[in-house]
Amino acid sequence: MKTALLRVAIPVLSGCLFLLACGPSLDSAAKTDIDRRVAVLVPSGQAFPAPAGLVPKPLLGGQWTQHKLTSDKGEHSLITYKIVGEDSGAYWVEVANESYYGKTVTKILLSVGDRMNPNTMEIRAVKMKDKNGKLSEWEGPTIQLGKSMWQGSVNMLAVSWQGLPQEAMNVVAGNFTACFKARTDASWGGWHTSSTTWMHPAVPISGLVKSVGIDHPSTMELIGFGETGATSEIP
Repeated sequence: MKTALLRVAIPVLSGCLFLLACGPSLDSAAKTDIDRRVAVLVPSGQAFPAPAGLVPKPLLGGQWTQHKLTSDKGEHSLITYKIVGEDSGAYWVEVANESYYGKTVTKILLSVGDRMNPNTMEIRAVKMKDKNGKLSEWEGPTIQLGKSMWQGSVNMLAVSWQGLPQEAMNVVAGNFTACFKARTDASWGGWHTSSTTWMHPAVPISGLVKSVGIDHPSTMELIGFGETGATSEIP
């Protein structure tokens, strides 16, 4: 199986490392809310035909996707990607991570460059809101200090499907014909993870339909997406 560009595993990995680094206690209210939302998920049954080409949808303000992540411990979390604005040719990309330990939101001003090459993407500014609602901001030279924390979210937007095998995949958000199937590899310090992913151009932003861990039994499944309606949770 062809190895795809690094993009999907890092958002999952960054969440895990956040928990390890900060050692937060489980938030019972957050857990109850997430488990309730997961329990009522029903497959939409909507059908999406085979892709007509290899080009992902262009990024546009208002687009959003939401994925359910299930860890190897059976814990659920919800990850939402949104395009919430533009500024001088760059996009504000916002990532909300809701877990049993609380909710964090990261807002990145990103100059995209070549969608097939993450090395052409430039982070211009970052705003972060922690689980307690505290807001932090980075711009200019300080961006480099925290780049490793945010680069994974940026890499997820890099899409390269040329030469990949295709396979149908059914998830909560719908039935996707002829998804592009790839192996994705991610490393962070001494930590490494590999996943099998399925992607489809009907899905905005990243194209991600599903990801299944190879060395760590976690899954990430698309539960909803849209072309309009995304709004920012950070000023």
